[in-house]
Amino acid sequence: MASRWEDLRREARQLENAIDAKLVSFSKLGTSHHDDRSNSSPARSCDAIAKEISQLMLRLASVNDAMNEVVHADAPSAMLHTLQRHHDILQDYKQEFNKTKANVNAFQEREDLIGSVRQDIHAHKTTAGSVSRRTELYMKENDGLLSSDRLADDALGAAMSAKESLASQRNLLSSISNQVTGLANRYPAINNLMHWVRR
Repeated sequence: MASRWEDLRREARQLENAIDAKLVSFSKLGTSHHDDRSNSSPARSCDAIAKEISQLMLRLASVNDAMNEVVHADAPSAMLHTLQRHHDILQDYKQEFNKTKANVNAFQEREDLIGSVRQDIHAHKTTAGSVSRRTELYMKENDGLLSSDRLADDALGAAMSAKESLASQRNLLSSISNQVTGLANRYPAINNLMHWVRR
């Protein structure tokens, strides 16, 4: 009985050490930041470690049950205390595993949400970039049209100004011509002089 007890106790301690190490790895891996491209790999690693921990705890429970069978009612109190301690350790590991698993799941959900938001922002920026490029081209075209419109207005303004200036000159020349004709009619000698100049 003592030999069987020691073998089971040794196996229980080995399993407890393995579970302890796996729980630490599980916690670190589950709460380490990772970028979106490798999102599935850490999740798979976490699932694999969680499965290993579950299997180790099942084996530890089986070893604890085997230790229960070895210990009899009149066993020494140290043996009963050791058996109870192994049961308590297993319960502690189960609680810690469930707590860590919940934390890992919450962390991964938050990371997935952040990654999704980043992708949405990137997609929005990409879309907004093409829209702003099109808007920029439309604005340039609009500026070109406004500039052409201003040039056409300036050309029309210059033409109207030239037309007004020519009309003013025509009126002035017509007035001078009328005055000269009036003088020629009034003074016949000037009229003769003008005929002689025209020849």
